[in-house]
Amino acid sequence: MNNKTIQSILFAIFAGLATTATAQTTHLRGNNWDCQISTEGHIERIVFEGKAGNDTIPFFIGRGKPGPSFYVNTGSDDVVAQWHPDGRYTYAADIDGINCELQYTKWRNLPAIRITMRNRSHTPFQPVKAGLKLGIDTYMEKYPEWNHKFFPTLMRNERSHFYGYMQTPGGSVLGIVSPDAVASWSVDYNLGYQDPPPFWFMGHRIESLNLDLMNALPLPAHNPQNQWMLKDGETRTWTVAFVNIASLNDYERTMNKLTAMPMLEMPNTACDANGKVEFAVYGSKPEVSVVGADGKTIRLTQRTSGGRNIYACVLPEPGQYDVKATVEGRTLTGMLVRPKSWQWAMERAREGALKYHQKATSHIESWYGFHSSFIAAKYFKEPKLDAKLSQRFDYLYTLLHDTVSVEPKFHKSRIQNTSGTIGMLVDKYEAYGNLADLRHASQLADWLVDNNQRKDGAYVNRNTVYTSVIYVAKSILELALVEKRLGATDKFWADKAAKHYESAKRAIDQLVGADGDFETEGELTFEDGMISCSALQIGMLALMQNDDNARRKYCNAMLKILNSHDCLTQLRVPDARRRGGTMRYWEAQYDVQMLPNMFNSPHGWSGWRAYATYYAYLLTGNERWLRESYNAASAFSCLADYKTGDLRWAFVVDPYLRVTQACSADTHVTADSLSFGNPHPQLYKTRQFTIGEQYVPMISDWQTVNTQDNDVHELFKYIGEAMLTNAFVIEREDGQLYGYNCKVTKHGDRWNVEPNERQMTNLHCNLRHAQKITFRGETKKLEAGYLGWAFGRNEYKF
Repeated sequence: MNNKTIQSILFAIFAGLATTATAQTTHLRGNNWDCQISTEGHIERIVFEGKAGNDTIPFFIGRGKPGPSFYVNTGSDDVVAQWHPDGRYTYAADIDGINCELQYTKWRNLPAIRITMRNRSHTPFQPVKAGLKLGIDTYMEKYPEWNHKFFPTLMRNERSHFYGYMQTPGGSVLGIVSPDAVASWSVDYNLGYQDPPPFWFMGHRIESLNLDLMNALPLPAHNPQNQWMLKDGETRTWTVAFVNIASLNDYERTMNKLTAMPMLEMPNTACDANGKVEFAVYGSKPEVSVVGADGKTIRLTQRTSGGRNIYACVLPEPGQYDVKATVEGRTLTGMLVRPKSWQWAMERAREGALKYHQKATSHIESWYGFHSSFIAAKYFKEPKLDAKLSQRFDYLYTLLHDTVSVEPKFHKSRIQNTSGTIGMLVDKYEAYGNLADLRHASQLADWLVDNNQRKDGAYVNRNTVYTSVIYVAKSILELALVEKRLGATDKFWADKAAKHYESAKRAIDQLVGADGDFETEGELTFEDGMISCSALQIGMLALMQNDDNARRKYCNAMLKILNSHDCLTQLRVPDARRRGGTMRYWEAQYDVQMLPNMFNSPHGWSGWRAYATYYAYLLTGNERWLRESYNAASAFSCLADYKTGDLRWAFVVDPYLRVTQACSADTHVTADSLSFGNPHPQLYKTRQFTIGEQYVPMISDWQTVNTQDNDVHELFKYIGEAMLTNAFVIEREDGQLYGYNCKVTKHGDRWNVEPNERQMTNLHCNLRHAQKITFRGETKKLEAGYLGWAFGRNEYKF
């Protein structure tokens, strides 16, 4: 035993810390964890020991951005300091007179770091940001390694403290908490490519999650507002701890139990048909309020259950409601919503499709608004408005397609453009009944299948699988379902339905066989759409199966993929504007010509997961999936401003971003011209400004060149499929029937179900016991265990 080891053991005895040291790695151990620290002062890994085996939290080692690392940004590039040993488990660094001390320690028996920042200069320190690059390995580069990389899923700054979690596709969850006020957080991304030089587009991978202990203002109101300056001679200290979360379902309970931090739990962020909603607060004797936009406080009822304080209230009218809970001096904040009707949302989306120009470009996103246009026209006729949008579609269709051979004229390898147009033509046919639209859809499907389907079934762009770039197979299945209905009396359509169904099934079977090893457009990563579109297409195919074994096979395959996608989704954030949004981050540069990367959530493509959760509910009856689907739809509907009705592009989650955005229109094209490629924002006049935790406006009303902000309409297409015409009844364990999109009341031996809106003609029932149900004047007796469409039409019957 050498002297260094003896000294380490003696220090551990006197300090009360069980540690060992080697030449390369120092170990700080707790009861069931081992924090391994490199000689450079960075964490190599944290190993949590559990009954089911060890859970290892990987940090960057010898690559990437190791951490924790002290960094400062004063307006340009980040400056990152190197640590120097300054005692046992203690390291120090300096940047321009600002000293930072890092000490590895325990906090409430959890692995923790204590950071002390001192201003040793003679002037106040007012950075843009100053804090820690945490160093947890977030770099999702390839399969299957990305299954064990951590995505920064939730980060929440409160005035008094910070909490959040990171999650892997494999399901590991790492809680992060600070009992101290942390000003903000941010993320570092990789660079993508130059087009044209010297202008860079951002990449698809995350290099670092940063805790910004100090941050310039403005910040969201719930963030600390006094962490923007360190006076000369001033010292501040923060503690940050890491928490192993066994199950995301118990996130708030576990965080409260292990850290004593109060937590806000919102299973539903949107109210039911009666305006009622419940939420819970973990903590002793909380003071809780719910306040509407008009400043009026909403009456609350309270009960306790399982260590939680459960509050219920009725939100009296559509709008957003602020939730505030104070527990022992710590404040929690959240937001609830009472959505306006789904009809209102669809009508506003249709208006937005006219206001924000649909353009003929290389990217279908720029004419995606026709989905909302035609779905709204199907149910809510507005002859003048509908005529304008229908004529606009016909004009763009003719620009982009050879109308004789019925195939795309340009960018033929971008097969998502063709499949998406197929879906629009199907919607248009269902709105207006013009059989020529359906023939065009069927002919385009023939072209796509005959020219872009590989022998193994995959739909491809040259050699890359594009089945899950948007959802090529789903669009073809949407067509096949309509063809099948016509095929009941016309062999031509029956044959077309069979051909297109078999083609889509082969493509989806290839996804099932890939088992998570998927491909997508652009830089490969554990990509939101690649995963969610694979899950949703497998789920849709499952719903179309008549054989129980086949249905079960596809359902299980979908659920495996969908569960891995949890890490990319805002499932626990106590904010109705964001719940169910997926954490996309490279879209702003293309959609609204804004840089740098930022989390857009919800973004139009968040709708893809929502389809998958909706299908998961129809297949399994697990209320989790219906709750997620409804919460997400409510958040999506908020993209139409509930005060003005104006359509917004997306919600940006980041608390503080200094952005650059194009502010001048392209002078070489008009909204009526063809426009190809992604023009870089800096090819135009730009402005710099600060945004944070807010909606971002559309730009296609003034920008003439290809922009892709109309992808927001995917959210309304989802609402049209899942919510607009459907009501749901579920029997819970207590025997009570609960409704989504409807009111359920007991009348003698039967239950009366009243839909929220007149166009809701379909009722899905999920029952434990035999029940007598009345819906829209018709009564049926349903057997115990009933799961399916009891009234109306099953849209997925093939």
